[in-house]
Amino acid sequence: MTPVEEHEPTLSQEAATLHGPIPQRRSRLWATLRAVLRARVTAGLILVLPIWITYLLVKFIFDLMRDTSLWVVVSYLESHWGAPILERWGVTQEQVAQQGLAALDPKWQWIIAIVAVFLTIAFLYIVGVLSANFFGRRIVGAVESLLDRVPLVKTVYRACKQILETFAADKEQGFQRVVLVPFPTNDVRSVGFITGISRDSRTGEELATVFLATTPNPTTGYVFVLRRSDLIELDWSIEEAVKMVISGGVVTPPSMPFAGTPPAAVPPRPQPSSISRS
Repeated sequence: MTPVEEHEPTLSQEAATLHGPIPQRRSRLWATLRAVLRARVTAGLILVLPIWITYLLVKFIFDLMRDTSLWVVVSYLESHWGAPILERWGVTQEQVAQQGLAALDPKWQWIIAIVAVFLTIAFLYIVGVLSANFFGRRIVGAVESLLDRVPLVKTVYRACKQILETFAADKEQGFQRVVLVPFPTNDVRSVGFITGISRDSRTGEELATVFLATTPNPTTGYVFVLRRSDLIELDWSIEEAVKMVISGGVVTPPSMPFAGTPPAAVPPRPQPSSISRS
């Protein structure tokens, strides 16, 4: 082989030289397309997902309230009082008994569902009125006393009731203020909720009962009794603070007074003897 032949490029080398940059340009183009696609899909997901979750939640509540009283409406339609109504709708009681509400026109199905929801609301209102008087409280007390005798049921019932009472209570009875708690060290602040105010029986100093919620489930956490002077009270709403806890700090109000006078004492670390698990 001559020296000229040694330095002469082969056909495969020429092809590699000519087509080498093409895969690199394609990979860059594909990476750009993937980044744009991912950004657009993420933006669409952020827009659509909350709407979809809200729809599912509203639908769940509507179906629950409808199904609670739907049997009352169906029983009425299947009785001799409801026979004339079904005749005007062009349906017989036998068809309703066999096919259910599917035998009716969709318009009447929606009307029956709305009526069932209003019946559930009326039932809840009546229960609330009855529980506010003497005899109603006696009945509620008897039912709760019966539930307390069942080991598993009493734990679930009491926990659910306490959680609902906390979030449904008035401002003076539930969460009153949002505060920053010096926990677990002086240099760290945790978001808490003032649930009560009292005074030290010896010194007369104002104390605050603070519920420190955990992330992402704000229904569990710790209960502290702290000097109110050790807390940094915020002007946040309860809703803003709960959103911050649930999101793990992703949804945060634009500002907070983190800096301030160092607290005189730091609350102890969670211990079973000094901190109660909520």
